[in-house]
Amino acid sequence: MTIHALLYAAAAMYAAAFLLHLAGKGRGSFAALCSGFVVHTAYQVTRGWIAGIFIPNGMFDGLFLISWGMALAVILSKLLSDSEMAWESAAAPIFLFAVLALVYPKGLIPPTPNKLTVWANIFFLTEVTGQACFYLAGWFAAVGIFTKRVTNNYHSLIVWGFVLYSVAQVTGALWAYIGWATTFRWGSRHLQSAVIWCYFAAYLHLRFLPRWGAREKSWYAAAGFFVVAFNSLGSHLHEMGFPRIGG
Repeated sequence: MTIHALLYAAAAMYAAAFLLHLAGKGRGSFAALCSGFVVHTAYQVTRGWIAGIFIPNGMFDGLFLISWGMALAVILSKLLSDSEMAWESAAAPIFLFAVLALVYPKGLIPPTPNKLTVWANIFFLTEVTGQACFYLAGWFAAVGIFTKRVTNNYHSLIVWGFVLYSVAQVTGALWAYIGWATTFRWGSRHLQSAVIWCYFAAYLHLRFLPRWGAREKSWYAAAGFFVVAFNSLGSHLHEMGFPRIGG
């Protein structure tokens, strides 16, 4: 059995969490989600040893980390929020991204010297967890629209996502300066990151527009799910053909 079996187990638990949610078993769904998160955490940690020696870059590979970040955000929201929202419904997109990770090449792209810095790892961690919050906000906004129960319970997810994503822009600039002697490059990766940041910066200013009510903001937040996906998944697809070690 390889370490990747842990990822399959986590995905199965996320699927069980969604099925239990559909069956109206809220506590069972949350328990399955927490179990999946624990197993997924173990997988992310063991990815650090995927090359035979400990290289922390493996723990922060974006597509494997995104469903982990979403699960963490849901668990914290459930425990800390006073809202009666069915947070467990987010097991659906969490499972979706876990499936994407299952079909994605699981090895580690050999890190170049400019990636062997703590700033690179902090960048990927904050970028991915920020995106996880944006995805969840889009999901809950869409659920509110289609169930005709429009609320702003997703708002805090966007705020935290924006904070984390802003930190990613700073740490990414530091990493870029160390690795490439510049804080910003006019390449697709940097521009796509800027698009996401500007999109949600605009959301935070919608309150200054009187005509934008709760429903309009919900549509904007829901569309953000696809904005993030369009501007982030492309880089992962581009890297699918890269040589890897450990899987």
